[in-house]
Amino acid sequence: MSEKEKKLNDEQMEEISGGHHHHHDHEREKYEGQHGWITKDAFGNVTFTDKTGNVGTFSAADWQKLCSQWAYTGNPEFYISTIDNSELRGVLAGL
Repeated sequence: MSEKEKKLNDEQMEEISGGHHHHHDHEREKYEGQHGWITKDAFGNVTFTDKTGNVGTFSAADWQKLCSQWAYTGNPEFYISTIDNSELRGVLAGL
């Protein structure tokens, strides 16, 4: 198999779960300035860009503690996405 045959084109990439999808760009624009963005790695560690653009990192265990804090909302990550990183650090320090 040649190197060219091993590479996926854009259309094929759209079919891969977790691949870049244009829909996400529109969602980001819709909530710009209102919500932050959560990115998780394979181990569950989180990089969170809050609504002001500040970036924070959280271990998987710390993120789970934060999610547990707002589990009653039914969608804790959505609620967390409305909070600044500095406030999240303060909440985490109190848990």
